[in-house]
Amino acid sequence: MNKSLFVERLIISIFGLFLMSLGISFAIRSNLGITPISCPPYVLSHYFTNWTLGQLTVGMHITMIIAQVIILRKEFPKYQYFQILVSFLFGFLIDGSMWLTQLVTAPNYLVQILYVFLGSLLVSIGIIFEVTPKLLYLAGDGLMITVARVLKRPFGQIKIGFDVTLVTFSIIAGYLLLHQIVGVREGTLISAILVGFIIGKLNPIISPFITRFLERHEKHKDRVQGNNIITIGRELGSGGREIGQKLAKKLGWKFIDREFIKDAVVKSGLSGVFVEHNDQQMTSSEKLLRYISMDNIFNDENLSDNDRLSIAQSKIIKDAAEKGSCVIVGRCADVVLDDWDNCFNIFIAADKEFAKKRVAEEFKLTEDEAVEYINKINHLRSNHYNYYTGRTWGDPSRYDMYIKSSSLGIDKAV
Repeated sequence: MNKSLFVERLIISIFGLFLMSLGISFAIRSNLGITPISCPPYVLSHYFTNWTLGQLTVGMHITMIIAQVIILRKEFPKYQYFQILVSFLFGFLIDGSMWLTQLVTAPNYLVQILYVFLGSLLVSIGIIFEVTPKLLYLAGDGLMITVARVLKRPFGQIKIGFDVTLVTFSIIAGYLLLHQIVGVREGTLISAILVGFIIGKLNPIISPFITRFLERHEKHKDRVQGNNIITIGRELGSGGREIGQKLAKKLGWKFIDREFIKDAVVKSGLSGVFVEHNDQQMTSSEKLLRYISMDNIFNDENLSDNDRLSIAQSKIIKDAAEKGSCVIVGRCADVVLDDWDNCFNIFIAADKEFAKKRVAEEFKLTEDEAVEYINKINHLRSNHYNYYTGRTWGDPSRYDMYIKSSSLGIDKAV
């Protein structure tokens, strides 16, 4: 990394830390509770009044760095000692933000809630700016990643347990030292949910912008050129799979369907039962939980099974594209092959009556059951696609062609 690029990454990361500190300050000014990671130093600042919030934050982060060293011992990377400087910088920025917001008041509950939302927004954007350059590392993130690696558990699980531990410590410390709960209120829960959710929505927009800025001087990467690929996204009951199958046969290309991907993923170590129940499926509660746990931005090698499935499918799709021209149905293939030069992306939809009749016949359901099943599967597919791509499933502007099979019929669509 050359000097100018390092400076640019450093400035962007520091800007991210500043936004995070400003968000924490607004949360404090709301008097409705603050983010879990800031709860312990905030509580202690009410007892150790000679110490500022920033100084106590530095102390907490140094403790977390020591914990990483104790856990990893000789395996603790030397460059991670840089977290010490980051801790002091973050503490300084928190005190600076508290000074900048010293005149901010919340005269009523509505304004308090607005400050919680504003604080969550600033913290979320700050995290994206901090993480994207891949330069600075806050000690809290480092400790969670360390524990996740040692326990061989997904980061998201550790993140939730970590937040609960910090909040629990803050409640106990408040009772023991101050005889009251300090810093933990409804705003704490709101921010815990909002920050990860906002990151999930904004990261696909902001992170690529930052990356393009940092890589603007690098030699432009050529798009992948090779075999012709057609990807098909489809609503349940639209006949998308049948259209893809007939299209592949007509063109003489390979058809990459659910069974092919399932068999290949099973060979990679994931069970067939897991693939059967999780392929392209994500409930709204699962998506919200993953947003809260920030699995979408803090990834490490201890991935969840769902992430392993998504990554395995992506590799299989790329391997298939390299081997020959093919038609691929589903599995976010349009985004997986986003840099593929000869890739044509299609989405196939259908009106309710057309889809209902097809699904009722195929799965031996009543018309009411068919409608319910269609809504359920389309919802699960949408959650899966939106989470893993940062795009909107079925958005016509994202595809090269949008077909309504109920108007054309299967054969004309082909």
